[in-house]
Amino acid sequence: MKMLKSMCCSLLIAAMASCGASADKKADTAAPDSVPVAAEAAVVENTDDASALINTVYEKFVFAIDMDESVTPETYFTANALKKLQADYEFDCDEGPCYAYNALRTDMQDSNPDSDESSRIESIEPDGEGWYIVTYSDMGWPGKTKIKVTDNKIDDYHRL
Repeated sequence: MKMLKSMCCSLLIAAMASCGASADKKADTAAPDSVPVAAEAAVVENTDDASALINTVYEKFVFAIDMDESVTPETYFTANALKKLQADYEFDCDEGPCYAYNALRTDMQDSNPDSDESSRIESIEPDGEGWYIVTYSDMGWPGKTKIKVTDNKIDDYHRL
């Protein structure tokens, strides 16, 4: 008899637990326009992470006058992006690998005399599926590059 009571209590507890789990499933399958605040924060956080990455890459590699040799590009670029940067490199490369960081800026060789001649990022806008539109001033010349971020590294790019 005690065993039967224990079994009934166990079944009752299991039934209550499964009812609670069902309620949670309904909350998880709510309409898309009622996205929980935590999910929205994660998206913003990823965009902030991508913006920080892109700003760092432009500071350390793209707009850098004297590049710090201790900074390794593998930290900021995927193997795919590094391969593309090597393919875009147009000069002799005595000590490899050599990367064309200039592919992430305009084609202008000299600074714009009608400007303050500075290089800086003006904006970074998400474009969907990990792509970002980077608008910048390259020695005073306006430029845009589309950059893809994967696993918090630059994976691809296209000058616009």
